[in-house]
Amino acid sequence: MSSLAPRSLSLRASVVTIGVFDGVHRGHRAIISAAVQRAQQLSIPAVAVTFDRHPQEAIQPEKSPPYLTTLTSRLRLLQENGVQHVLVMRFDRHLAMLQRNEFVRLVLHERLNARHIVVGRDFRFGHRRMGSVDYLREVQSRFGFEVEAVPDVLYRDERISSSRIRQSLMDGEVREASAMLGRAYVLEGVVVRGQQLGRKLGYPTVNLQPLAPQVIPRDGIYAGRLLRVRTGEVYTAAISVGVRPTVDGKNRTIEAYLLGFSGSLYGEEVHLAFFHRLRDERKFESLQALKEQMDRDVQQVAELMG
Repeated sequence: MSSLAPRSLSLRASVVTIGVFDGVHRGHRAIISAAVQRAQQLSIPAVAVTFDRHPQEAIQPEKSPPYLTTLTSRLRLLQENGVQHVLVMRFDRHLAMLQRNEFVRLVLHERLNARHIVVGRDFRFGHRRMGSVDYLREVQSRFGFEVEAVPDVLYRDERISSSRIRQSLMDGEVREASAMLGRAYVLEGVVVRGQQLGRKLGYPTVNLQPLAPQVIPRDGIYAGRLLRVRTGEVYTAAISVGVRPTVDGKNRTIEAYLLGFSGSLYGEEVHLAFFHRLRDERKFESLQALKEQMDRDVQQVAELMG
């Protein structure tokens, strides 16, 4: 049995891993895999302790980074990678003030009865981030657990991190981001009504309103896929992110033309995956010139996505 964010979760023994796990990227998955493997060896559950928001959002919201995944998708990805239970803690100022020894006693020892703790080598926790791998090792005999620090996972000789993936997306480097995530980057949202300019040009688009403050890739044209959550249908998508300068647009929009689709998706939840960047957004001298470029873009998307 698996359980997502149970308030009453209390275990007789467990292997625990802890983190925000935003993106559940390849580095996170190495840690999760080590925890799951050790749990199987000990015949006890593997538990991921995570938080309902990025800690920065509670402490300095103006400096909080955008997300790589929604909380719902993060929980799903954690379980898909073998975690049996996920404990979601509300990260507020009270939790931010919790001393490192109290976190160990109340959460890891009394609630989860941790027998083994698996974290990244630079893991920090507790008030002012005073807790560390070294601290956990100092107290492990007192609380009856062992600590395992998993080495960094590298990509192009540098450590994979959520912040590095965010920067790649903001630079438009979606293939680099995908290589570090281990899958395509996905924006989750609801389809809303737009200005219907694409329809006039022969390319009706769906307009995406994100469900959460996720990273939006750099303005430009992309090849990708759209998942219709309600039905499970998947469509190849020519994606446009930007302000539509040819028509003097002012608001940033996320639009996708779906190859082979006709109908309406208004009000539906969709997931938009980014696979390739085609080009920058630019201003065309006429709508006809824009349409001709859109013809070429859609053809290129069809070739790239097979």
